[in-house]
Amino acid sequence: MTLSRRTLLGAALSAYPALRFGAVRAAEETADVIIIGAGFSGLNAALILAGEGAKVVVLEASRRIGGRAYTGDSIEGRPEFGASQIGPYYARILNVCKQLGIELKSGANINAPYAYSVDGELISAKSWESHSRNDTVGWERELLPQTLLGAYLGKYSEFSKVDDWLKPEALRFDMPLGTWLREKGASEGALRLMNEGLLLSDLQRVSLLTMLQEFERGRILGSAGGESDKDRFETAALTSARVAGGTSRLTEAMAEHLGDAVRLNSPVAYVGSNPSGVQVRCLDGARYSAKFAIASAPFGSLRRVTFDPPLRGNQDEAVSQMPYAGNSQVHLAIKGSPFWEQDGFDASTWTNGPLNMIRQPIGYDGSRDRLIAIATGQKADRLDQLAPKARGEFVIREIERIRPSTKGKLEVAGIHSWKQMQYVQGCRHSFAPGQMQKFIHDMIKPHGRVHFAGEHTRRLEIGMESAMASGERAAIEVLMRLG
Repeated sequence: MTLSRRTLLGAALSAYPALRFGAVRAAEETADVIIIGAGFSGLNAALILAGEGAKVVVLEASRRIGGRAYTGDSIEGRPEFGASQIGPYYARILNVCKQLGIELKSGANINAPYAYSVDGELISAKSWESHSRNDTVGWERELLPQTLLGAYLGKYSEFSKVDDWLKPEALRFDMPLGTWLREKGASEGALRLMNEGLLLSDLQRVSLLTMLQEFERGRILGSAGGESDKDRFETAALTSARVAGGTSRLTEAMAEHLGDAVRLNSPVAYVGSNPSGVQVRCLDGARYSAKFAIASAPFGSLRRVTFDPPLRGNQDEAVSQMPYAGNSQVHLAIKGSPFWEQDGFDASTWTNGPLNMIRQPIGYDGSRDRLIAIATGQKADRLDQLAPKARGEFVIREIERIRPSTKGKLEVAGIHSWKQMQYVQGCRHSFAPGQMQKFIHDMIKPHGRVHFAGEHTRRLEIGMESAMASGERAAIEVLMRLG
């Protein structure tokens, strides 16, 4: 009997299951430094190390480059799922763009102004202050819902320098954000509105200290505390730049510059560290050894990695317990006549319903033919329970409910959820109360020959720049040890 190639292969896989995952390899690959994760932090660390003559290997678990820098190339308008705004003081980002010949254009994340849907009633910005649905008190009434939290942080922050949050005396602010707001006199109505826009589940589960750090850096950069009718992202849009063609073009260019040092589809399963070096094994059986390693992947992804010896104490708790927030997006195309002209309200909508906001991006050519429905925190977790098709249908029904003028004018163009990105597990980290005093210093200490980077290890920067800065810090640490 003649056996087919498929039959022979099937028999081999049954007899030797390790072959199924490529566990049998000819040889272990060696390098000076292994970097886990090909987002901004890992790629920047790799560029710095390679520029100093070190041999690097970058292991990326997914099939794409960039981490949370992700341009939706398959969706009309190429929306940014994550990183979009390049601030005027993002020196590392701007420098890499210049070195790699990346074209930048002005403006990023520009959206139409907001109308407000509170308990199902549509309210204009100009009538918000006196509206019966506005149950805030005193000076709060003058503020639009999305600006309330920033107004309290700006009014009562005791920080004046970007490193104030790292000083020992700042740890007294490592408390529930909601508790502090109540101490400062925030009304229950204001607290309810602020709660609607949080990334995490509620005001009591996020540390005030992490919010103060972000706000103070944003204020110094000119992206917070600006116009009273805009939140810090809207204000930052006025001074920000963007990558022509999408932010993914930048991370792709960084990876291309590194050549075959970057390996996609390489989930790391094991990281061993001993006095002579590190050993890394991937899920497909590929093996690597190096003098040092840099783990730049989010902690949500590192939880799947076995460290030998195991992480200990606060560092172990940080990796295993750091909260990551959800962000679920439904991108929609607008058909027919402009619905905002029909109902007379601004085209974007802030809502206290099952969505956080429905933004209308204004194209750089002035086009207004898209919407992005966004749910964060618990709202994102609830929305993500639906299958993608049902998710899109639900969002359209919800928008039609609060904006009847949209009926029959919307169709789903694309869907994205950061929690459902297998190797990302959330749109960003956010410390819970009490975690910062335990984690912020210990979690970035080297674990033997393994160093840590990533936006979650930020010190003085925010956004994309903080990821770049963390990669730079880890690369310098390794270079010092390499001599």
